Amino acid sequence: MNTSTTGKPGPRPNLGLFVLALVLSLAGGLLWPCPARSGWIIDRARLHLSAHGELGCLDCHDQVAARDVHPDPAQVSKSLRDFFEPDHCFVCHDQVLSDLEAGRHGQRAGVDPARYENCLLCHNPHHQARRTNGQTGRFEPTRPRSQQCGACHEERSALPEPSEEDKACLGCHGLKDRPPEERALLAKKMCLSCHARPEAAAAGMPLLDRADYAASPHAGLDCLTCHPAAARFRHDRQHPGECLGCHSPHDDKVAHDAHLAVACQACHLPGAEPVRDESTRRIVWRLEKQGDAPSRVHRMALEDGQESCRRCHAPGNPVGAPALVLPAKSLICLPCHAATLSVGDTTTVVALLIFLAGLVLAASVWLSGSLPGREEAGPGAKLAWALGAALRAVFSRRIAAMLQAVFLDVLLQRGLYRRSRPRWLIHALIFWPFVIRFSWGLLALLGSLWAPGSSWPWLLLDKNGPAAAFVFDLTGLTVLLGVGLALARRFMSELTGRPEHLPPQDRPALALLGGIIVIGFVLEGMRMAMTLAPGGANRALLGHLISLAFRDSTWLTGAYGYLWYAHAVLTGAFVAYLPFSRMFHILMSPLAAALRAAATHEPAAQRPRQVKGA
Repeated sequence: MNTSTTGKPGPRPNLGLFVLALVLSLAGGLLWPCPARSGWIIDRARLHLSAHGELGCLDCHDQVAARDVHPDPAQVSKSLRDFFEPDHCFVCHDQVLSDLEAGRHGQRAGVDPARYENCLLCHNPHHQARRTNGQTGRFEPTRPRSQQCGACHEERSALPEPSEEDKACLGCHGLKDRPPEERALLAKKMCLSCHARPEAAAAGMPLLDRADYAASPHAGLDCLTCHPAAARFRHDRQHPGECLGCHSPHDDKVAHDAHLAVACQACHLPGAEPVRDESTRRIVWRLEKQGDAPSRVHRMALEDGQESCRRCHAPGNPVGAPALVLPAKSLICLPCHAATLSVGDTTTVVALLIFLAGLVLAASVWLSGSLPGREEAGPGAKLAWALGAALRAVFSRRIAAMLQAVFLDVLLQRGLYRRSRPRWLIHALIFWPFVIRFSWGLLALLGSLWAPGSSWPWLLLDKNGPAAAFVFDLTGLTVLLGVGLALARRFMSELTGRPEHLPPQDRPALALLGGIIVIGFVLEGMRMAMTLAPGGANRALLGHLISLAFRDSTWLTGAYGYLWYAHAVLTGAFVAYLPFSRMFHILMSPLAAALRAAATHEPAAQRPRQVKGA
């Protein structure tokens, strides 16, 4: 297209300008978010600067004026190739046709004319750069040329007004540079001009009722926000809008981590039927079309109570959901899972009440002793003194020594390593997996609350993700190994004579802990068998092996909820038993290590001489 509108060859182009024009043409035609070569939205600024900026819309689109309906629902699903007519270009660029017949095109010679039958494959007519830029001023190379109109022309703050004829076209097609509110109104007008007409249903397009759409939650949005590909040819190749483009995933208390593999419409769209996508194994949705009745696909609203939940959580459901609607994992689950801070279910409430009663009982024993110079002080005064001493230690130079002691003696278990390396290994196999799980879960929880728009918290929360599946499976196996070695070592020591330096083993606590882990693995295998393990869940190696044993089982959805509650009750029992067990040192060791470090680094004049009766 190197000719003027008269059909005569123009001046020979400068090579640099030719390269610049080619780059701008490719960038505009191939990389622009809403390319005019395949879409209907026009960038008025780029059109104004283009080679066709002085033409009117109907100079090229004269066939539109002859149509009775525009846009025509029967036409919008065709491809751009179906609409291209060579005469639209060759009526002005007749020299190009002559050159092609001679085997030339632009700077190329020996070309095959058949490869240049459709100009739109390479050229974007709305953004086509000028062959010469007509420069009369001085451009700043660091600024976009579209912002330097004043280099050649009188400086203006807005584009020149289009002709009255073009205004009618740009009222729909010139949305890009409009304010958001105006753009939303114009986009809705453009979309409903097809979708609100009975011809839309006949053409296989969803028919929308204007009043029903106006009452939908997203009626005030620009249609292209949820349907960015709607303003393009092949309009039938549309996909549902991505809700997470604007909305953050639900907090885990509302929709548990398993729902990260469930489409929003499966719960929020009235009348939608949840179905499993066989390729991705995720839960998507299906909405039955009721003849020629208007579609209610935009009526996103959550039903009252648990009615939306019952779409999946019902006996015999086909999507692999538990028949019971289970509560969110609560505060007592946080040491082992990516859980929540909720305390609403009965198991958690009872477990925490007993746990707090155990702490009060232990504190009453600690406060029954006396302090030098405070022999007559009551428990309240002693507690106040202890809290004051703790605060003074935290806000003093001793805090560094206290943190060092917690790190070395609690996390790394330095003292136990010095006394017995086998015991240190067993403790590490049990203790460190819980540290890893707790850190992972706490980071995921805080991220989901403080940065819900980021992707990383949901990667940590997604138990079907490869990383989470592998880490939680491996740490669970490590705890089981540690519990097994502890029981085996004590059994062997009893056979050979129990060493005096070993304290009695708390087998009820170990049994509870082992039962929690074992049932947890069984639950994981059942869940993977029910949901067909979407994502990378099969990275949970033991869980995956267990799931193979439950393959094709029809009773899983009914049994899963009861086993889940058994797992929760065992966890609650362990938490309630902890203050009364020998494992209470899990909580007391950090405090004891910090107090020892604080006392060691405290000035002698401030140290209490003795605590009697403790």
